[in-house]
Amino acid sequence: MAADAAPCALRKGIYESWLGMSKRASQRPAVTQDSLVAPGTANRGVSDASNSTDIGREYNAFFQCLSDLADNQQGGEALESSCQAAGADPIAWPVCRMAVYLKRGRTESKDFLDALLLGKKGAQLVWDLEGIAGSTPAPSSKMFPKGAGYKLLDELFLLVLDDKDTAAAKYFNMWSAASPAVEKYMSSQVQVLLRESPAVVVKQWPVVRNYRTQLKKVLTAMPAPEVKKSRQGFDGFCTPDNLDCQELLKLFGKS
Repeated sequence: MAADAAPCALRKGIYESWLGMSKRASQRPAVTQDSLVAPGTANRGVSDASNSTDIGREYNAFFQCLSDLADNQQGGEALESSCQAAGADPIAWPVCRMAVYLKRGRTESKDFLDALLLGKKGAQLVWDLEGIAGSTPAPSSKMFPKGAGYKLLDELFLLVLDDKDTAAAKYFNMWSAASPAVEKYMSSQVQVLLRESPAVVVKQWPVVRNYRTQLKKVLTAMPAPEVKKSRQGFDGFCTPDNLDCQELLKLFGKS
């Protein structure tokens, strides 16, 4: 693998092709049993579904290749070359930077965090990643046992716990736009954050406060003893003159 400059390859424009198919699918009216189908269009939806599956397979093969390189002692240079070659792909790029970050022993998180965008677009790219890669079964890899999308969320959450740079802003941004299944998965992680890392929540409250409604739902779903433990943790980091803490503690109701 080291002999090849970029052993992990991904076609240029493949994400744009997937977007085009998704747009056509969203604009196509549902066909009922009694509907008339225009000549030559009866199989168009089937073709798009087939092409979408092919794209999912190609992405999964690319991610599997990244995992193999990261697991190879001599694969560091080839991994970086493969990522640079796929740098224009908005789905592959953050996964690539995560793979390099993991290959380097989680010692340099800036490039990985910089590859994750803020705002609605940043969140949508992650959900597109999960939609594309999850559209077809993929072999479990050492780096991505639950898939590239979930691994990205897991690694980002660890950076939130470590209070790294923009990690909290990007994690909560993704949480706010998640599908019901992924929101449930992330909410279980937020429970850990509230219970185990009150100092991070207090420090990041200017960011986290924008998600108070979701936080309230998380606290409502937590067992009473865990809520009590979380409240005690925040009491230990809050001072009476901290206005942010006063607002934060209202989530827990009366003391």
